[in-house]
Amino acid sequence: MSRRVTAVCTAACSVMVAASAAVSPLAAQSKSVKAAAVPAAVPAPVLMGGWSGTATVPLPDSTLVVPVLYTFTQTGSTMTGQAMVPGQGTGPISNVVRTGKRVRFRVTAPEGKLLEHDGAFGADGSIEGMVNLDNQPIAKFKIMPRKAPSTPPKKSPTA
Repeated sequence: MSRRVTAVCTAACSVMVAASAAVSPLAAQSKSVKAAAVPAAVPAPVLMGGWSGTATVPLPDSTLVVPVLYTFTQTGSTMTGQAMVPGQGTGPISNVVRTGKRVRFRVTAPEGKLLEHDGAFGADGSIEGMVNLDNQPIAKFKIMPRKAPSTPPKKSPTA
């Protein structure tokens, strides 16, 4: 390599290192410059499928915790589903809107009341949020994806 090429490369490297040191004071303290690891893209949590958890309803003198089951389905670009509170009934899920980690949807209760859900995906994969009726919070909910039932291993035929 000629001296001129070496000098140009050395000057260019010095400018890049100086520029990165100006941006990050820690880079100037490092004896060696390593390529920053680019984090792998984290896939967006999947909403479709079965979810189970609880709804916590505060009462004047106690708290009521009820199990809830949600199943989200998708047809084309429209997501809907079914909600169930065991022993209380089922209702359709509609108006599903997902914006980043935020999820909003409506459950029409058996008696026709509209229960507006407003939640967000947590780091553990759950969705936590509030249930509102007539624009008033009535419960907190937390749901987790339901695991598919495990199937027993197939027995190998005996010879």
